[in-house]
Amino acid sequence: MGYLERLRGYLERVARAPEGLPAVHVDLAAHRRRFAAAWEEVVASRKQLHSGDAPPERWQRDIWHKEDQLLYDMRWDLPTFVEEVADQLVESLVPDASAEELGKLINVAIGFAIGAEDTSGARGLDEEIGRIAQTACARLQRSYPRYGWESPARYTFEIRATHKHADRYTLTRSGTTLLQLPGLDAVRWLLALEAAQSLGPADEWRVSPELAAQLLKEPQREVEADELLDGSWPFSLATVRRLGAMKLLQYQGQDLERGFKGWSYAAFDRARPLLEDIAEQRATPFAVLADALLRDEVALALDGIRPDPERALRESAAAATALQARMVVHEIRNALVPAQIALSRLVRELGQVTDGEPFQRYRGRVDAGIHRALAFADEMLRVANLGVEPAAPFDVSAALRDAVAGLAGELNGNLRCAPLEAAPAVVGPRGRFVLAIANVLRNAAQAVAGREGIVEVSLGVKEDALVLCVDDDGPGAPPDQRRAIFDAGVALRAGGSGQGLALVRQVIEGEMAGSVACGDSPLGGARFEIVIPLRRGRTP
Repeated sequence: MGYLERLRGYLERVARAPEGLPAVHVDLAAHRRRFAAAWEEVVASRKQLHSGDAPPERWQRDIWHKEDQLLYDMRWDLPTFVEEVADQLVESLVPDASAEELGKLINVAIGFAIGAEDTSGARGLDEEIGRIAQTACARLQRSYPRYGWESPARYTFEIRATHKHADRYTLTRSGTTLLQLPGLDAVRWLLALEAAQSLGPADEWRVSPELAAQLLKEPQREVEADELLDGSWPFSLATVRRLGAMKLLQYQGQDLERGFKGWSYAAFDRARPLLEDIAEQRATPFAVLADALLRDEVALALDGIRPDPERALRESAAAATALQARMVVHEIRNALVPAQIALSRLVRELGQVTDGEPFQRYRGRVDAGIHRALAFADEMLRVANLGVEPAAPFDVSAALRDAVAGLAGELNGNLRCAPLEAAPAVVGPRGRFVLAIANVLRNAAQAVAGREGIVEVSLGVKEDALVLCVDDDGPGAPPDQRRAIFDAGVALRAGGSGQGLALVRQVIEGEMAGSVACGDSPLGGARFEIVIPLRRGRTP
């Protein structure tokens, strides 16, 4: 199983654990005791075989010598063996094993590795444990160090694809995004996450712009052991090995037959564009999304892990990035698609005049430029949407209470709210829905600001839809502006950004397949009516 497949398998297990995936713990002291006991068993069995005066045959001495060498290797590097075996057992054999069960199986693997008699009690399981033990032993004999990133649990935690709380791992948006991406895009996403958090060339968990530039400068290189010791090779060997595991380069360790005690690498051609993005620190769609999601993670940590109503009202960096991407793509398409159509019509109308070689050459460049710009816009939107909160069923009454709680100060006691006790669930991005409702409430609060006004919220069911109304007794909205106020950049109030109600339409109509409208209120001001179908809406 390749490294990327192992990461996916682990994250899928995390995603399937509703309460979070428990961290795997091993009792290294207990395994050392088992190793010592198993060693004694091997020595005792040898004495029983040769209790007389006759010396052992040469072939037996050769076998014992190999066994002794393995015993010494395991003695000095037992943690590597135990970690390797534990990871393989959990990934491929016993994903739901308790710490006690896992410990027993690791002890069986230790016994198998050094020739002691041991069993799990099941023949098929013994064969698989034997295979895993053999693989771990081969690693020890080749003196291959085990790096922290080789454990999917440790690596995904270090790059913030998972979050650990109360000894359990849960997925972050970064981890969810990885599961949505295929093949090379998944590798590109991992590199974007790593580069956004890199601590420099020596960082063993994350690729740095400096290392990427080095691999571009010298796609193939042999690194002598002395270069690691004197610092002339300042880059992390662990990170180079990880890039090899991601199939971006070929890594070769020591070659003692030709007297080479260092290591070498050769970067593959397909790695070049990915490394260029990192080395030049380009603001690619993946890099922008990685930065936004990581800023959200930091904000969540500063808020004490669990979001409160105030947190729910603050639009996340990832959601802001996606919204900005939608607006940019909309404007790009509005500008380029008509130009593309106009160019095609111009060519048809000019007829034979366009048959000349210069015209065709320049037309090809124009067409290619338009297609490239449209393709980039589509890719930017696709990547930005990966980080947006996915649609899921939620309780509208509870979401409404969160929005009201976050705006208690701005409403200043003017709110009258009587939501249904048990409103039917709707499907959509709950966090963005709370933000959208907060924007409508804030708009109403501003309409009655400075006087004893009224803001009234009602929630009801009409046929197959949920209807939410926000009324106020302010000045209302001019009839000819009631649709335009939902467009980005349109504001009726001095100092307004024109983005708040644009987000409302984006969430309600674009993401939940509903509708939002502004009209006259029975209170004398404006009424904002939000209608949400009681069925699955479109996802962002």
